[in-house]
Amino acid sequence: MIAVSGEAVVEFVTTVFVLSTMFSMGVKLSVSQLLDALRERQLLVKSLAVNLVAVPLIAYLLVRTVSVETGFAAGIVLLAVSPGAPFGPKLAEISDSDVAFASGLMAILCMLSVVTIPVSLLLLLPGDVTVDPLAIGRMVLGIQLVPLLLGLGTSFALPSLAERLYPPVQRLSDHTFIGLILLLVVVYSDSMVSLVGTGTLGLSAIAVGASLVLGYGLGGPARGTREVLATTTAARNAAIALFIATTGFSDPNVLTTVLAFSFIGVVGSGLIAGVWRRQVKPVSSHG
Repeated sequence: MIAVSGEAVVEFVTTVFVLSTMFSMGVKLSVSQLLDALRERQLLVKSLAVNLVAVPLIAYLLVRTVSVETGFAAGIVLLAVSPGAPFGPKLAEISDSDVAFASGLMAILCMLSVVTIPVSLLLLLPGDVTVDPLAIGRMVLGIQLVPLLLGLGTSFALPSLAERLYPPVQRLSDHTFIGLILLLVVVYSDSMVSLVGTGTLGLSAIAVGASLVLGYGLGGPARGTREVLATTTAARNAAIALFIATTGFSDPNVLTTVLAFSFIGVVGSGLIAGVWRRQVKPVSSHG
């Protein structure tokens, strides 16, 4: 009988989660949402700048300024260079913000990340951590961009099929997400506890806070897009970062840090989105 390690199960469930999440996101996304996000050029440039440049640089400066163990530093940088949070549109729903912009921006960031993630890792990872940028790029392409484009193509060419496929694929994504969280707690609980006192949690909280402030400040004149850019920027793309951490890094501290950092980002963004939802919003168009 072949023994299966906990790490192997985590890698399998993570793969299913990312594939199903990206496909369901593509199916749900409309071409008009994508085009609308592309038309808002000034807002798009600011959104790309804060997600692809500012947040990775903040993470890099934090781990260079404050001395943390190499695996922890690599984990912080890995999540910081992973844009396009799958939770972005959901956070926009929670805050009652611009869901269409959130969906379009998420898709654009996911597409660009095929290039930006490997390049950013090559430039920003701690000196003694090495990665193969081409291998990382192929990984992001296969696990994230291909299923996203397949979903988008299905939605565009075969809308009735997309409508039938979305509920079961979304359920698979939801169930594997819950299963993955439980698995990670079981397999890596000791490692998670070991983060306390390392400085990793504090650095993650600072990065999330800075992301929220920058996103809100650069999100254009409309409050709906400011809120979207703030929460999307802070949440980061835990799905692809978890996959890269489990398949591309041998140090378990990288995965543990990605988990902790993403938890702080998603919970922090969710809480502030809930606060924003309760505030009265002026009626305005974004631009």
